[in-house]
Amino acid sequence: MENLKNIFILVIAITVFTSCEEDVTNDVTLNSIERLVIEGGIERNSNSTFQAIRLTKTLPFLTNTPNQGVLDAVVTVSDGVTTWNFTHSGNGNYSNNILLPEIGKTYTITIIWNNETYVGSDTLNQVPLFDNFYYELEEETLFTDEGFFIKFDSTDPIGVENYYYYRVFKNNVFTIVPDPGNNQTLIVSDEFFDGQQRIGVNPNEEVSFKIGDIAKAQQLAISKKYYQFLFELFTQTGNQGISFIGNPPPASIKSNIINISNPKNRILGYFYAVDIVEDSILIE
Repeated sequence: MENLKNIFILVIAITVFTSCEEDVTNDVTLNSIERLVIEGGIERNSNSTFQAIRLTKTLPFLTNTPNQGVLDAVVTVSDGVTTWNFTHSGNGNYSNNILLPEIGKTYTITIIWNNETYVGSDTLNQVPLFDNFYYELEEETLFTDEGFFIKFDSTDPIGVENYYYYRVFKNNVFTIVPDPGNNQTLIVSDEFFDGQQRIGVNPNEEVSFKIGDIAKAQQLAISKKYYQFLFELFTQTGNQGISFIGNPPPASIKSNIINISNPKNRILGYFYAVDIVEDSILIE
């Protein structure tokens, strides 16, 4: 079966690369405007008050060095009543350890950097709990090896527009595989299962486990705008040269943060507010 999969991938690869040999290197812009990049947001998880946001700067295309952290920004988050300061702890990491997120509130981030001000917001929606959390052994298929996969059951609230994002951790390491199906499996709308219990949800079909592994999964309640952002992100990053649907043209995805000082100098990334339920299990 392993040989069959390798042959299948090789055939697809040959088809793709022999039918598309045009050199487009000269069309790539190697230098661009330095832009601010945000990673992170507000997370409600097990009553934790620790919140973290990372700020970096973009690099010229094809640069191999890691993004440089922004060390001199002023970062605050507000719910309209209280404002929390985020302290820089090194390498562009900003954190606060007293912010306890609340369901239904809208959180607004303000970033002041290079004499420009960036503002964006997101609303925290409640996530349903796991009804059951377990793992199952699945046999090898043409696309996946045999292994253990974590599953969960969960009941969607009735009459509420919900959007979900799934994260999987293998031995406490966040694991995600670039795949064109991520925009359909890692994020989902409850449009077709509103108010229903879902049985045997696999939060990531690309991540398998073996005996002795610690498997952890998170279900995040996200806003519609964050869902749309992730959909575009997974669409662009999910295709790695071998694809049944082709590679979408690279393009910057619109952030929910606006540069109110200089709108043309846009930020990259998304500031989110999410509610999280998680569980873990030892594969044995």
